Amino acid sequence: MVAVGRSAVRVQEQANELRSGQVWPGRKAVRAFLDDKTAERDHKRAAVKRAADQKGGKREKKKKGVKTGVKEKKERKAWDEDDCRNDFPNNILRAPGVMTFMCWCGYIVGFELLRETKSPAHVVSSLAQRFKKLPRVVYFDTACQAQRNALRRAPWLLHQSLTAWFVDRFHRVDHNCSPVHNADQYPELSRGHDTSGAERQHSIKKKSNNTLTYMTQRHFVVRSRYIAAHNNIRLSQRRQARKLNAAGPALNAAKTSKEIQHHPVEKYFHDHMVQHCERDGCTCRDGMGEAEALGLQTKV
Repeated sequence: MVAVGRSAVRVQEQANELRSGQVWPGRKAVRAFLDDKTAERDHKRAAVKRAADQKGGKREKKKKGVKTGVKEKKERKAWDEDDCRNDFPNNILRAPGVMTFMCWCGYIVGFELLRETKSPAHVVSSLAQRFKKLPRVVYFDTACQAQRNALRRAPWLLHQSLTAWFVDRFHRVDHNCSPVHNADQYPELSRGHDTSGAERQHSIKKKSNNTLTYMTQRHFVVRSRYIAAHNNIRLSQRRQARKLNAAGPALNAAKTSKEIQHHPVEKYFHDHMVQHCERDGCTCRDGMGEAEALGLQTKV
């Protein structure tokens, strides 16, 4: 396959994505990737201390040798106390995984291959690398830790962005951190947001888990890029169907069904999204109306 014309620049970007494992179509890096040399060191110290505390607790119980049969009550913490700590495993067999970045409306804007187990430091560095200002709201399964990491490493960026960090609704039940990170406490900021969209994408990829797990980086990026593009096109196709149904059928026109699973994605992409043709002398794009919207069907 040979890329000519307008696609040549995109092919060069795709070649860089295969080498780096960072896929952000249409969004170039605005600053260098922020390194956090102290994060891994602090994580190891915390793991060693946690293991020592557990051993010390078991020794104390053995010395007492008394079993009362009554469970010890845990101390209730203040509502503003935040010590939510998630222990990320460091013993992995294959690649640590992939981190998906999604818009609140459901579109996948990018993904990155992880060199180590996922951490809040990687999320902060990736967002700071691709956005001049951080998004107004960020949803992450350990947003409490990501906010502390951002405050320590890039306070100047948070001051410019005024970002709110929320734990997505899927992981909220497992957190005992402050309700400051609960999206339901701020309906004006989180109303209508798909906070668990990234987790749902991971569940969709389970169908291809056996093949994706053993792929090389090149094949993994190509396959994941295809899955992300299919998700975005299908979402746009579904939204256009809803919009047409809300407007009502035109005169002497058949009604469009909201269910679009049986409609081919390729035809919709060719008719509504692609803006040019690679074939020399092809006039298939000349018949597209100027008033017809091109690209993703975003929410109004």
